[in-house]
Amino acid sequence: MITLIKTLHFAAIFFSGWLVMLAMSHLLKISEKRFRHLLLFFDCSLLCSTVIFIGDPYNILAITPVFLAIVLFTCEGSFWQKTAIALMFSSTIISFSALRDNYIHDLIFPAKSDGFVVISFGNSNTDTLLTETWIQSGLGYHVSYLFTLPFALILFLYTRKNAPDKEYSLSDSMWRLLLFLTVIPFGIVLDVVALFPINEYETINLRIHIEYVVLLLITLLAFISLLWCVTVLAKQRKLEQQGMFAEINRKYYEAMEQQHFEVRRLKHDLANHIQILSALPEEKRAAYAAELSGNAALSHSFAYCGDSTVNAVLTVKKSAMERCHIRLKAEIDIPSPLPYDRTDLCALYANALDNAMEACMKLNEAQREIFLKSKARKGVFCLEISNPEPGAGESGSVKQSKKRAGSLSEKRSEHSPLLPTSKPDKTNHGFGLQSIREIVKRYHGRLEIKTEDGVFDLFLYLPLPEPR
Repeated sequence: MITLIKTLHFAAIFFSGWLVMLAMSHLLKISEKRFRHLLLFFDCSLLCSTVIFIGDPYNILAITPVFLAIVLFTCEGSFWQKTAIALMFSSTIISFSALRDNYIHDLIFPAKSDGFVVISFGNSNTDTLLTETWIQSGLGYHVSYLFTLPFALILFLYTRKNAPDKEYSLSDSMWRLLLFLTVIPFGIVLDVVALFPINEYETINLRIHIEYVVLLLITLLAFISLLWCVTVLAKQRKLEQQGMFAEINRKYYEAMEQQHFEVRRLKHDLANHIQILSALPEEKRAAYAAELSGNAALSHSFAYCGDSTVNAVLTVKKSAMERCHIRLKAEIDIPSPLPYDRTDLCALYANALDNAMEACMKLNEAQREIFLKSKARKGVFCLEISNPEPGAGESGSVKQSKKRAGSLSEKRSEHSPLLPTSKPDKTNHGFGLQSIREIVKRYHGRLEIKTEDGVFDLFLYLPLPEPR
């Protein structure tokens, strides 16, 4: 029976550590390296298994810096974020451990003499009652540790339900504020555990103080408040970012519309240019005609599809690409105007093409090629842009990209997760991608980014609303 209880005790500890690690993964990004993942698992298990006696400061002072150091090593994010989350979880679990080892244990196996709980420190001459106390206490601790598992399960379920989106972000100043708030419950549990007066050379009597229970429960409940703070701040930060992206996209769209207006104006003035040509002397006529022929507005058509915003973006970007000696190969099947906000649609195409142009400028002219495929059919709008990745050599030719992209829409019939870019120039594919990701999420679409065979590929789709 004792062997079975011990086995269940260790199983509960390891499973609890796994649940705590999963709960932390909703607030922190854990390193994908297997060694670090395993190290964090053992760290969480060690935290759950640490014995916390009121009056014994050694365990809490030892496990807290160890847990913090391993979280800093195994997780990604800013120093302030990792420190705040680590302290938040450690104070919560240590508070429960103090309740478990001092109160839950004694409720299961009471070992009292004249209304006091007997605890032994150091060597002392004890009678039969104290010997029986230690025997009961050993079994009691194995049984009380089983309560760690349901606590860890509740912690995990609550965190998963109330945590912000996994892609949330907070500034360092916000994380420093949260760290300050986290220090308060940790300081409470540290005071309760470490500042109780003891004499390690004597057997002492520890009266059960109800105020300690209340303080430890307050520390447990502080986790709810802290997680709520993280979620509220994350939502506020997201609203600020959406507002910023909307303003940037609006200005981008206005600039694009202005350029497109110039294109239409020049085309409208074509008749006037012809009249001027007929009136000019022969020696000036050739120079004027050459100047007109070099104007992008007259040399390129802007009717790529049935949506005027897409036409405006592609017309402007096509001219910019030709100035940079970048070839654009486009396959567009959009028969009618798209039912999305004009600024959002402009941001999707413009940011994606800007990123591709940034990458192409790092290549020699022979490799500068961008393949664009877009269509709006069967209730779905799709956009795919591929370009060679700098440093990929001949393997990253856009001929391969075009050949591969021809069947990408069919291959992605299943919902693919968003894959992180592995491009070395992450700054070029950073801010614009944040705007694209935010727009796709707002329209309940899907975005996939990948690098394969030396080709950077961006693919997204948005649902088309049903016509009324």
